[in-house]
Amino acid sequence: MHPLNDILTSAKAARAAFLFGTAGAEEMARAMLAGIARDNPRLNAYREVLESTALAEARAADAARMAGRDPGPLAGLCVAVKENIDTVPAQASAGMRFLRDRRAVKDSWITARLRALGATIVGTTISDPGAFGVRTAEVVHPGDTTLSVGGSSGGSGAALAAGLCHAAIGTDTGGSIRVPAALCGVAGLKPSAGRWSLAGVWPLVPSLDHVGPMARTGEDLLLLAEALDPDMPARPAARRVAFDPAWVAECDGDVQAAFGQTLTALTRKGVAVSEARLPALDRVAAVHGTIFCVETAAFYRSFVAPGVELPREGQGAVNHADSITMAAYLAACRDRQQMRAAVDAILADGTVIVSPTTAVARAPKDAQSLAVGGTERDFTYGLVRLTCLFDHTGHPAAALPAAGGSLQVVAARDADRSTLALLENGLSSSTGV
Repeated sequence: MHPLNDILTSAKAARAAFLFGTAGAEEMARAMLAGIARDNPRLNAYREVLESTALAEARAADAARMAGRDPGPLAGLCVAVKENIDTVPAQASAGMRFLRDRRAVKDSWITARLRALGATIVGTTISDPGAFGVRTAEVVHPGDTTLSVGGSSGGSGAALAAGLCHAAIGTDTGGSIRVPAALCGVAGLKPSAGRWSLAGVWPLVPSLDHVGPMARTGEDLLLLAEALDPDMPARPAARRVAFDPAWVAECDGDVQAAFGQTLTALTRKGVAVSEARLPALDRVAAVHGTIFCVETAAFYRSFVAPGVELPREGQGAVNHADSITMAAYLAACRDRQQMRAAVDAILADGTVIVSPTTAVARAPKDAQSLAVGGTERDFTYGLVRLTCLFDHTGHPAAALPAAGGSLQVVAARDADRSTLALLENGLSSSTGV
């Protein structure tokens, strides 16, 4: 008998079981689908379950292994894909009413790649409508029904936390992979800008959109990322990290404590820890708000029929764009270039930047605002306050569970592998440092 429970909650264990023949891909897929059927009515993490195609994909992986052919580096793994990413034969509404009749006719780049690598796609996960928010209100937090799972990839985060997939795919425009990873206690990677194709992903903000992987642990995230992006340069274990005390000072006390424990543990492992000056968070928030609203409005006014019903957050962004002048938008773009150069300078010698992923460890599901470090902030902007900078600068950024909290790790552009290099320094993203 194999420990099926472990196999269903660990991508690494599932791959080993599949490769050694102790569990077949179809066997694991059926068990995962049974779990989804049992728990999803309560959690509502999945929009659509793709049982028929999932079992066909799993059987194909088993047949390839039995025939001595390479079934792919993700064979045996059950993967969920966010609903704003085209995945045949699922609905492709991006969670929005005016797209409710749209179905995928062609896989997105990321879904096609997953299938080519042997993954079993078990279903599509619920997003904030249009990926505008970071609450994913339809989804129930597996650990506490009063808490938000974060968003907009909240369904992916919740499915992982509940053990209803081995890995998941999300999108990130201001923190929509990393925020739910932090609030659900899992791991996620926003890749370098432009490194992973956005073909087949419903747009939000063209200059900020990213698609990337999520997993239960950093080790599982590394397995998924290396399979999806085998050209990631190999990097040695990180020996230098930098953080901005001003960023940490804005966080709640429990977040600060967890971050301090992580820094102490890294120091004990021989990692050099130093202070650095990142762009001021109020400045980052202003740039993010300006560019987000202007580019969102430009997309929806240019490519979507007038008068369609947008989600509240989306309509608010489009309306706010009317008050932003072209001069203000161009100034924000220039400011973004300066912030990118400042981050580049910190990362130039192989240093990685670390910070908490979110300023709060828990976010009440129905809250309209968040008390962050003694200051009341808008719910969305409070949660993306530490993450959105790196969507603008294009640097890869990972959220990793550590020391009872979530650690954001940022590396040089196209050095995506380095965001996970701290795992090689003894950072355990499943049991704390």
